[in-house]
Amino acid sequence: MQRSTTTEDLTSVEWRDTNWLERVGGFQNQHMVLEYFAMSPFWDRQSNNQILSMQTQYNDLRQSHDATMEALRKMTGVEFAITHEQPPVWVIQKRYRRGPAPDDVNPIATYYIMGANVYQSPTIYSVIANRLRLQGNTISHGFQPFKRI
Repeated sequence: MQRSTTTEDLTSVEWRDTNWLERVGGFQNQHMVLEYFAMSPFWDRQSNNQILSMQTQYNDLRQSHDATMEALRKMTGVEFAITHEQPPVWVIQKRYRRGPAPDDVNPIATYYIMGANVYQSPTIYSVIANRLRLQGNTISHGFQPFKRI
């Protein structure tokens, strides 16, 4: 089955579930961070993480975070991984894995959790394009007085 390696632009979306965090006592480990992220609209239900979760949800085979990451390295396709953690900030990368080597991944999107809020990071392209557009407007307004001459 061919899976999409593109992501919808949800950079204007902020998501949180403070009730869930209060119920479980906050982020106690990386597994809980990904479990929280999986409830957000940013989660890909076709990801390898979801497949592994579905395979173990009704039995006591829930794996540790390290075991899950090891199992993901043996699969190809879309996966989510925590790439940086410095609580209360967590950075999660959606990526396409081509093989078992650590560098056999292509980033698709980046997300971050700050406190209880989950966001999609803008792409470098969108940041630069926005800055250039703003500078163009500033330059255009700067030349307005010369139009009268």
